[in-house]
Amino acid sequence: MICPPNRKFFLIILILATLVCLTGWDDNESDENPTTLVFPPYLHSYGIRKATKFHLFLFMQNRVKFRNPQDLAVVRLDVWDDSTTEEDDDEVTVYGVNSGQNNIIYNVSMSALGVYGLKEHKERRLNKPMGIAANERGDVFICDSGNNRVVRLFNDGKKLDYVSSIGRPGYGRGEFRQPYGVALDSQDNLYVTDRGNHRIQVFYENDSFKNNFGVSGESDGRLHLPEAIAVNDRHREWTFYRDNFIVVIDLNHSRLQKFDLSGKYLKAIHAGDFGYPNARMGYLALDYYSNIYVTDQANHCVHKFDRNLNYLTSFGSKGSGDREFIEPRGITIHRRFGQVFIAEKKGAQYYWIGTDYLEFSVKRHPTREDMFFFEYFLTEPSFITADIFDTNDKFVTRIWYRQFKTSGAQKDLWSCFTSSWHDSILAKDNLEVADEYENLNTVPTGTYFVRYRFEPTYSSLNYFSKKAVKKIVIE
Repeated sequence: MICPPNRKFFLIILILATLVCLTGWDDNESDENPTTLVFPPYLHSYGIRKATKFHLFLFMQNRVKFRNPQDLAVVRLDVWDDSTTEEDDDEVTVYGVNSGQNNIIYNVSMSALGVYGLKEHKERRLNKPMGIAANERGDVFICDSGNNRVVRLFNDGKKLDYVSSIGRPGYGRGEFRQPYGVALDSQDNLYVTDRGNHRIQVFYENDSFKNNFGVSGESDGRLHLPEAIAVNDRHREWTFYRDNFIVVIDLNHSRLQKFDLSGKYLKAIHAGDFGYPNARMGYLALDYYSNIYVTDQANHCVHKFDRNLNYLTSFGSKGSGDREFIEPRGITIHRRFGQVFIAEKKGAQYYWIGTDYLEFSVKRHPTREDMFFFEYFLTEPSFITADIFDTNDKFVTRIWYRQFKTSGAQKDLWSCFTSSWHDSILAKDNLEVADEYENLNTVPTGTYFVRYRFEPTYSSLNYFSKKAVKKIVIE
């Protein structure tokens, strides 16, 4: 479980390359709404969860406009950290690439913005920047695609400044043709998709060349115009499975491929494989459980896969309302607390990772009338609580409490047993206990209802849950 700090957090940071507007807040997410991603609670963000060009105008006084937003990156800067408390640990820095104006928008505090690229000249000036990556120490790397290089900046906690650049136009080691995506591992090795050369190049922390891999081609295991990239490794602080892999989007935004850190091919999934043959995959991000989130401009949504490239769900649709996007582009996730930032064509949105279930059903055991299967599909690792109620909505028994389940298909077995629970647990959930069911080992014959509660494991745990209720007849 990832424990959030108990504090109010005025999240003006979303004003990054697309930031913030005040919108309505629904404190009670409907069980009918998709909730793989959920809105942060009002007292955390004061309703600030969506940005438009109007709000950027208010903050930047027309100096910066949304023009072709691209990738995002989020970090908790070391220089911002007060080691004596955890109260400020969710105060993050978000960087947004505003490619059409050749600048980077970022928050210099929790209430002010900075911009790199408005007055820079010569080698400090960006040209069609695309991917971005950053670390807690303040290093920021940008694929400066139009200049065929990677630019290194540094944030001292107050402003971004130019440090150096990596590469030049060409085909050799450390040379690029349209570098597109960039990612860092826990050792600050830098991974760059060299789009025009159909390969991935890797650089050490000191910017020196380490190695490259990739063979040009459209078949799985080869690289064709690689673009966005993300990296996970076992030494990263906030990673549940401690696994090593690279994921990259290629083949004209239509394929997602997975490699190990040495470049060995592991698996691929094509847009048509998960029901979106016209998908235009943009950028991607990894969460604490190594789930992979991919933006889709063509379908105005975010696709979610587990760490083995198994499709989990898609979130969002076209529009300007709640849970809707217009051509989502960059996406980044603060893994510790599950904060999600998504850039779109003319704005940005801010969510927390929630959880959702699909196709919940109750099935009787094929040979045992006193046994039932509860089947459902989880879009996110979750805590599960299951209770049985009678037809008068009186509590009968609790099957289990906050049992951890991974994402994917689930099949739980219940043999009509009863369990005793401490009164404080039941009081916490405000359950009205039916006295006639006390001291029984099994639930008597009759009609009942099973009530499942699904809770996320991130910061949203204390603010959000979702229910499923189904009838059971015990004969």
